[in-house]
Amino acid sequence: MKRLFILLILFYLISSISYGKNIQDTNVMKIKLTIENQKEIIVRMADNSAAEQFIKMLPANFEFIDFAGEEKISEFSRPISLNNVSRGMIASAGKMFIYVPWGNWGFFYKDHGDYLDKSLIELGQIESGLEILSTYKGGFNAKIEVFENYND
Repeated sequence: MKRLFILLILFYLISSISYGKNIQDTNVMKIKLTIENQKEIIVRMADNSAAEQFIKMLPANFEFIDFAGEEKISEFSRPISLNNVSRGMIASAGKMFIYVPWGNWGFFYKDHGDYLDKSLIELGQIESGLEILSTYKGGFNAKIEVFENYND
């Protein structure tokens, strides 16, 4: 009985270690926006097919304009499929999004509401550099490239 108990504990420990390793093996993708060859914004990408399609466009340069004093928006360099992508997100500062009705994308640099907006698809979340977006009263150009692809 004591041996069975020890074997069960060993099995539990080994499976716990293995399970933890599988969680850590999940793929996390980050991108970097570089503005004026010096200011950097780091974005942790969402885990959906729209974000994957966007990443495949990189590296690329994008032109942004200011919209409504709350967001910086741009156009995709080529169309992406929104089939099987979950719609709906809260339009909060730091979110990278697709606006489905217009088919464009951008970043909120100010909170836009506290409700689930079904016309938005989340592409990512700014991890650093959010304050940079509000310093540009108009538009800007940014080089966007894959920053990191690592096991979280």
